[in-house]
Amino acid sequence: CALLINLNNNSLQNALRTAMANARNLEEANRNLSGLRDELEDRIQERTLTLEKRASQLQTVSSLARTMASVKDLNVLLPNTARLISEQFGFYHTGIFLIDDTQTNAVLKAASSEGGNRMLARSHQLALNSESIVGYVTSRGEPRIALDVGNDAVYFNNPDLPETRSEIALPLRVSGKVIGALDVQSTNTNAFSEEDV
Repeated sequence: CALLINLNNNSLQNALRTAMANARNLEEANRNLSGLRDELEDRIQERTLTLEKRASQLQTVSSLARTMASVKDLNVLLPNTARLISEQFGFYHTGIFLIDDTQTNAVLKAASSEGGNRMLARSHQLALNSESIVGYVTSRGEPRIALDVGNDAVYFNNPDLPETRSEIALPLRVSGKVIGALDVQSTNTNAFSEEDV
């Protein structure tokens, strides 16, 4: 009887140890699942915000396109476009450059910032070469992004726009020919991505 009680007691103790180990494993698995759930919720929220931002941007682009289509005078269209892009997307500066008749310089024709207005007053222009982002874009016809202007070899340090931390420039084309560039600058580093192009 004592032997059976002892075996039964050992069996119960082994079962108790196994149950406690299983409970610890289950508790750890629950913590892991909880962490994964939180991570997944964060990723879903991040993606939702990204999609909402893109949807808002597409609505803004559509609105800008309608506005631009209704204006035929470049002297009205370009400043309105620069202003609307800065306002709607919250950028520090937007400039629109057109290539001059000699095909050697990109001349600033519209700007949305105080610094841009100073540049307009002095007929700011950049050579069509790789020494500035606008020059690079207008000479090559390719978009260019500077995620951190302090580290970009092509960035032109402009004293009229001292708060610029990142910049994107896009070629403007008519019938496949580059006629200028849209230059947008932000006070934040890494403000632009390939999706923005």
